[in-house]
Amino acid sequence: MNGRVGVTILLVALLLTGTGPVVAATAVDGGQPQSEPFAVQQDRIDADEVRMDVAVRPNGTAAWTLEFWVRLDDNESETAFESLRDDIRADPANHTQSFADRMTDTVTAASDATGREMAADEFSVTTERQSFGREYGVVRYAFRWHGFAAVDGDELRAGDAIEGIYLDDGTRLLIEWPDGYEPTSIAPDPDDERDHAVIWRGDETDFVSGEPRVVVTAAGSGFSTAMIAGIAVGVVGLGVAGAWWYRNREPASRATGDNGAATSDSGPEPDPRSDAGAAGTSDESANSSATEGPDPELLTNEEQVLRLVRDRGGRMKQQAVVEELGWTDAKTSKVVTGLREEGALESFRLGRENVLSLPDAEEEEGNETERET
Repeated sequence: MNGRVGVTILLVALLLTGTGPVVAATAVDGGQPQSEPFAVQQDRIDADEVRMDVAVRPNGTAAWTLEFWVRLDDNESETAFESLRDDIRADPANHTQSFADRMTDTVTAASDATGREMAADEFSVTTERQSFGREYGVVRYAFRWHGFAAVDGDELRAGDAIEGIYLDDGTRLLIEWPDGYEPTSIAPDPDDERDHAVIWRGDETDFVSGEPRVVVTAAGSGFSTAMIAGIAVGVVGLGVAGAWWYRNREPASRATGDNGAATSDSGPEPDPRSDAGAAGTSDESANSSATEGPDPELLTNEEQVLRLVRDRGGRMKQQAVVEELGWTDAKTSKVVTGLREEGALESFRLGRENVLSLPDAEEEEGNETERET
């Protein structure tokens, strides 16, 4: 090979299995699959990071970019990357064909699984060097996945085509939605957030059934939280103004009788007691609304769990939390574990059940026991 290091690129392919898509590595040159996404036959170079970026468009098409970042920290890695870069620049089609074949099979399988028409095209490969404190060589594959997201009116739903995808350590998945859209449902909780995008990392997140899921809605297609809040403030303001006018209004026509009593063509003055009763009713309604608490959708996952346990007297089974909130066992366990580590929640085993308890509930129970004795 003219003295150059022989290079084998391993591509990340999304393969549908019985439990959903997973990430696997496939050798481009027909060799045996390896576990690393980037390798060299003689002097191996493992990718230090794999980035999968998915930019969803309003029509459901997604622009996919897969980047393999290799740290160039010695002569061997430098030589290997330069050799690969020269090969790709000399014959890019040779390096994209196997990738295109694999991804086309994957898209076809995803189409069959979701029942949605899909296609893949515009495959390309490029290389470059990047410096972020250290020098990196980057191999970038790109293509377009038509039908990746489901379009339902003003709503986009992405993720079902790669349900249960497995991310290795050092691999990240980014899903970006178009400008003018607002997220309405994201699962699981992202490891990082950006404007119009969420990120999951393989060393922090494992996807389960129905994940990842990103649902966004075009802004202005419905009532946003800010709009609802503005309407509520306006209604309250009109109510206050109306009450003030009612209490301070003058009768439309007023006359003074022989006995000096004020009379009106429209009838007698309202009984002040009726105003007091109305005010009392209004105050009771306001107090009732105040005690209802915030909308559950405005609470964090941790706040929802704590509120639910508190409403059940400070103690309830973890499985009941799963059923009440409609979460998966994995998501509930993750939230509960975080609350236990923060000391905001305690748990203990009762038979085969895991019981959650607020710390103050345990203290109150102890005080009750002391008073009884």
